[in-house]
Amino acid sequence: MTADSGANFHMFREKEFFTKIIPASGRVTLGDGITNLAIKGVGTVRCLLDDQELTIENVRCIPELSESIYSLFLHVQCPDHALQSTFEDGLFISFPGVTNKAIIGDHDIYLNMKPMNMSQGGTILNQSDPLPILEFPDDMVCCNIKKFQLELQAETEYIDYLLSELRHYYDTMKTKTSIKS
Repeated sequence: MTADSGANFHMFREKEFFTKIIPASGRVTLGDGITNLAIKGVGTVRCLLDDQELTIENVRCIPELSESIYSLFLHVQCPDHALQSTFEDGLFISFPGVTNKAIIGDHDIYLNMKPMNMSQGGTILNQSDPLPILEFPDDMVCCNIKKFQLELQAETEYIDYLLSELRHYYDTMKTKTSIKS
């Protein structure tokens, strides 16, 4: 699993991590500014990190990801979550009750998260595989889910818009800097 400081959301592709999920629509644009993937749901993930159980809320289920992504941007905003780094010891990612040494790759940072119900990594969720979707018999709850789905879609579109504007601003500034040189 990649730990990404540029990711705005936690995004998992393996269905084995999810303990519950609410269907959701919308799309998320990846860091390249081009790749656009469908969100299939939002839910709760339970996993093991160094044999310690973690629960992560509000995780997007995106089966088409090449690998799951844990957002360090969201991580540092949570109470009792931290990043610690020293030249001698490396990078540590802290959760309440758990501190884990990150695995530093050539271009990425990785966490060794495993689904609670598996001793090894999960399998890829294919389009045809069913999701562990919650059943809601009550019409009121269904209305709340629809509202949540619309809010999620609006939030995703707004963040994509902001990222697009930031990329445009950066490109404009880079062009102006090149012209002055």
